[in-house]
Amino acid sequence: SRIDCFQHALALDPQDANAWNNLGNSGGGEVGGRAFSRIDCFQHALALDPQDANAWNNLGKSGGQVGGQAFNRIACYQRALALDPQFANAWNTLGVAGGAEVGGQAISEIACFQRALALDPQLA
Repeated sequence: SRIDCFQHALALDPQDANAWNNLGNSGGGEVGGRAFSRIDCFQHALALDPQDANAWNNLGKSGGQVGGQAFNRIACYQRALALDPQFANAWNTLGVAGGAEVGGQAISEIACFQRALALDPQLA
């Protein structure tokens, strides 16, 4: 299964941020005899690579802690968009969360969806 593959990859290289992110997307799993929730996996990925916009967007589904600092859902989406302003899925998820300030500008829920669709019409 996908989870088995990611668990195997992490057994070989526990510093693989991408594998942690993918394991989180698969719902979490066991690495080194320890269970990790999906949130744990995203937090691990970001501890290893805090510049991973995709992992920030994924953590935004629930919020969590990175580097000892708590991030709510919107803060995670804002961080993803600060790293990659062209990240259509992050605009979409920020829209689902109701919109927020991005880059010093207040962006409404509708404006988030519009930006997401302009970047990736497949989101329609």
